[in-house]
Amino acid sequence: MVCLSKGPQAWLPVNRQSLAGLDWLNDDIGSLREAYETACRVMPASATWQAIACGERRLGLLVHPPAKADGRGRAILYFHGGGWIVGSPFTHADISGALNATTGLAVISVDYRLAPERVAPAPIEDGLAAIDYLLARDGGRSLVLCGDSAGAAIALAVASAANDAMKARIAGIAACYGSYGLLNSRSLNRFGSRISGLDVACVARMWRCAHAPGAASPYGIEAISSSGAAPVYVLAGAQDPVLDDSLALAETLRATGRLAGLDIVSGEGHGFLHGGLTATSARAAFGRLAQWIGNLPSI
Repeated sequence: MVCLSKGPQAWLPVNRQSLAGLDWLNDDIGSLREAYETACRVMPASATWQAIACGERRLGLLVHPPAKADGRGRAILYFHGGGWIVGSPFTHADISGALNATTGLAVISVDYRLAPERVAPAPIEDGLAAIDYLLARDGGRSLVLCGDSAGAAIALAVASAANDAMKARIAGIAACYGSYGLLNSRSLNRFGSRISGLDVACVARMWRCAHAPGAASPYGIEAISSSGAAPVYVLAGAQDPVLDDSLALAETLRATGRLAGLDIVSGEGHGFLHGGLTATSARAAFGRLAQWIGNLPSI
């Protein structure tokens, strides 16, 4: 999906021209993935790339080191967006880097497997493998799971699928403008656009790609809010095509007593966090999110 804020005339990645002509409904997914990676890839100077054992393969992690020592041993495990079909830790390193800068914590961005080659629960399994690796290195560490767009759904699904030992180390979950299966919502019809890959037809295509035919979704609102006790911070833009997904998630979580924060940013659309620390609304949102993370109780 193209990263948009305030509708189709707002912020786009650096190479805007290369994405403006993409057809998110009909283009080959491999072509979409290559164009997105070329246009959005960021190479953070301070981060390092690690590959960890994950069964018979390797799982990539982009690691932003902590800016300062954290006495509580916390770190952020981050899942990038891209509609489950495009994106990588490098296309969203502006977001993971801003989280690192504003919180001072280590941020570990997971290079989970993409759809449709690997459908659910593959990205969730990758997230669980990353947690297992991090806790094996430091059993006393606590983690904050964070994701944007499809990555928000993955972060919540990982928390729901985690075993009891993992759940005990998850201090909180930050879900930023996530997509949770509302495929014909009011906000999608009102704010969605084909150029951004966020109209009804494009979102439905991505949702289908993310799942095996006929399979129950682990990313739906009921599934991601049905287990676990970690508090959740829900962030979205007021003009986000998938705003209603965030609002429905918040309502469900509120009923269970888990909602810790609902932050709807006026005038902003999907992907506005890609403005990083250079855009006023994004910078302020990162500040509020960092404050929430800093106030999470020790576990």
